[in-house]
Amino acid sequence: MSVIKQFVSFYCDEKLYGMDIRIISDVSPNSADIMPVPLSDPHIRGLVNIRGQVILVMDIAVILGNPERPITGKSHIVILKTTSALSRVTGLDKDIDIYAFGDKPVGFLIDMIGDVIEVQDTSIEKSTNYIEKENIDYINGVVKLADELLIIVNPLKMLYHGFDKNI
Repeated sequence: MSVIKQFVSFYCDEKLYGMDIRIISDVSPNSADIMPVPLSDPHIRGLVNIRGQVILVMDIAVILGNPERPITGKSHIVILKTTSALSRVTGLDKDIDIYAFGDKPVGFLIDMIGDVIEVQDTSIEKSTNYIEKENIDYINGVVKLADELLIIVNPLKMLYHGFDKNI
């Protein structure tokens, strides 16, 4: 039986990506307020205070092998739920280790936010033909939409970018 899945879509390097809506707590336009963290890895953009909560911001473009780009008026931060918030979510995929998300919020800097896209789980292809070889670990699948390709990212692999952690 087919199940409908919802993804928050966003653009990075002019490609459409998506993340399972159930693991996202917020999407914030406050990307101009990111404070850099001295001596951090290149994919760490910095820290931002959103509604009194300090959030570590990672740059998806850099994780995917692209150069750091300037923050624009279209940039947003996609903020993931913490372990405690995810423990209250039902129906998560069995391969999602909620304890790997941790208890501090983390966000991903994106170029531009898209829409919530609903797809049948049977339309998600595991094919790697559309993905650059160095990014395969960060991708859970692709969906052929009417006019473009939705690339579904694995946020846990992105969270642990640069670490030798089997997730």
